[in-house]
Amino acid sequence: MLSALRSVRPAASAASRRFASVAHAQTAASEAEAATKVPDFRTFAIYRYNPETDKRPYMQKFELDVSTCGPMILDALIAIKDRQDPSLVFRRSCREGICGSCAMNVDGKNCLACLTPIKRGDRENEAMRLMP
Repeated sequence: MLSALRSVRPAASAASRRFASVAHAQTAASEAEAATKVPDFRTFAIYRYNPETDKRPYMQKFELDVSTCGPMILDALIAIKDRQDPSLVFRRSCREGICGSCAMNVDGKNCLACLTPIKRGDRENEAMRLMP
């Protein structure tokens, strides 16, 4: 019985080492791919207002390399919040277009930020107005 356990344990550890090496190779490949991507900076103009400190709403501009975030506007907002301005506040929930929590006005059109892709070809600013 003990010999059966010994034969199973090395196989399990070899399998876990194999999966670990595959995961390590995938991580290394994705890091190399990210390093070779050409930076694609976009300007996002975000409508902001804090009633405690501001007399009027204003537009604040953020520069973001969109090649380092996901393809949707919600991904860009999360990247801006994480990397540049932690005081940025917006609603989000499901990230699948079901709840409608991330509804906002982008370039004059109402949309869901989780379903709206970032414009890639042109260099126009993304004017985002957070919905009340």
